[in-house]
Amino acid sequence: MKVVVVIPTYNERENITVLLDALSAVFSSTKHTICYLVVDDTSPDGTANVVDAYMKIHKNVFIITGKKEGLGKALLRGMTEAFVHMRASVVLQIDADLSHDPKIAPKLLDALDNGATFAVGSRYIPGGGIPENWGLIRKIYSIIGNNVVRFGLWHPGVRDWTGGYRAYTKRFYEATYREMERYSGYVFQIAFLHKSIHHGAKVKEIPFHFSDRLYGHSKIAPAEYIFNIYRYIAIARFQEIVSGSVAKFAVVGTIGFIINTVILEFVVRAGFHPALGSAFGAECAIVSNFLLNNAWTFGDRKVTGRQMIPKFLQFNLTSLGALCIQTISVWAGTFLFGRPVYFSSYIVGVGIGLIWNYTMYSKVIWKK
Repeated sequence: MKVVVVIPTYNERENITVLLDALSAVFSSTKHTICYLVVDDTSPDGTANVVDAYMKIHKNVFIITGKKEGLGKALLRGMTEAFVHMRASVVLQIDADLSHDPKIAPKLLDALDNGATFAVGSRYIPGGGIPENWGLIRKIYSIIGNNVVRFGLWHPGVRDWTGGYRAYTKRFYEATYREMERYSGYVFQIAFLHKSIHHGAKVKEIPFHFSDRLYGHSKIAPAEYIFNIYRYIAIARFQEIVSGSVAKFAVVGTIGFIINTVILEFVVRAGFHPALGSAFGAECAIVSNFLLNNAWTFGDRKVTGRQMIPKFLQFNLTSLGALCIQTISVWAGTFLFGRPVYFSSYIVGVGIGLIWNYTMYSKVIWKK
């Protein structure tokens, strides 16, 4: 397997050769073919000159330079050089400031050898960590910020979203290249991992302890970074809702809502209690929802044949939660405020039940 280690740099002349020596040492006995690609944004401190001198002795080290456009642009430029021109099958991405322990790099490749397609050096799983000398506020900022991304994008299984210590296969570059061209800053890290997961990445996190840089200074502009993170989460979630299974679920739910409402009104007009009409209408809507969700909303995970009956029974059991929520809402509303408020109580129950249903359908019935 040919691996290109991509190292983006800007004013890292004190760090770059130290990192290259350390990486060469840990990969001295690897079974993989290892090359190193420094992606320099025309550093005014002469980082490129240092690398040029290093290359004269080390023939597996290369450099490309370009104007300073942000970390995301540099990484994409490095990926293109590595995958397209250097014919790499894997890129291992590492920061140049020595904050990433080089000894962990082989473990990222081992993860890919053992079935993962995207390995992440993680500070937030057991065995990992952030610098102990960080102040309390900085620690809280780091942990909370990462969890905002983790739960905002609703991929809680991945713990470290914002780090740049990673290894991944070529197919994620090919699948996301056009989309990734729009990201120039540090939010590139989040977007690339997020989109790779959507393209089927099997993520494996490897713990490591993050260290503060010894030389130079951080290039992150906190206010801009935070703004870009929140903007990315908001846009990504909106797009998923509009174009993904949530939108289809809403259409199917609307059809079920109409069925449920018509039956409720019919039962009430026939003289029966609204709670009975709500329960009977909900069960009819459940049948409709199962058939339409199976065929359309979760069509990529469609159940057929002998699976239909046990899945329908399971669907009924999970939908029982929404049915109970709806029935209790109608009963409580009419008990507390009188029969005239039955429809308002019904709408409240439907709203809460929708959240329950989508969660159970996507995570249990049609679980990937």
